[in-house]
Amino acid sequence: MRYVILTIIALTSLVLSGASFAANSSSSSEPSPNGLWLTENQRSVISVESCPGDKNLICGHIHWIIREGMQYDSKNPDASRRNAPMCGLKLMWGFHQNDAMNWIDGHIYKADEGDTYNATIQMLPSGKMLVRGYVGMPLFGKSQTWTRVSTKDYPRCKPAK
Repeated sequence: MRYVILTIIALTSLVLSGASFAANSSSSSEPSPNGLWLTENQRSVISVESCPGDKNLICGHIHWIIREGMQYDSKNPDASRRNAPMCGLKLMWGFHQNDAMNWIDGHIYKADEGDTYNATIQMLPSGKMLVRGYVGMPLFGKSQTWTRVSTKDYPRCKPAK
């Protein structure tokens, strides 16, 4: 009798795990970082999409900036670029997909410091995106949680003149 009960439990577990696998496998879309993302401090929106020239890499540009935000890349370490408008500025580049939820080996430019960091992107189950900038190893870094937004709420900025 004990053998029969154990067999039924094992078969039930197998059937349920198979059903769960089928449900997860039939998901038509993986979470994607492509789209518009409001930064954690809510001062800018970044447009994330495939990098020009390489559809396997992810890049990001400033799509919207709060009115009181930086209008020029004034902290850029390259003095010749300090008058470049922030609107449209490339802030993220080189991320490649590691698995369904993670993009790695990218770079992020922190314009208010003029520094560039290594970076990773992780799609969260909540639909938000975790962006982590770091020096050396991801352990030595800082993360921000970004929220997906729409163009309707955050229209494209116009470069400062």
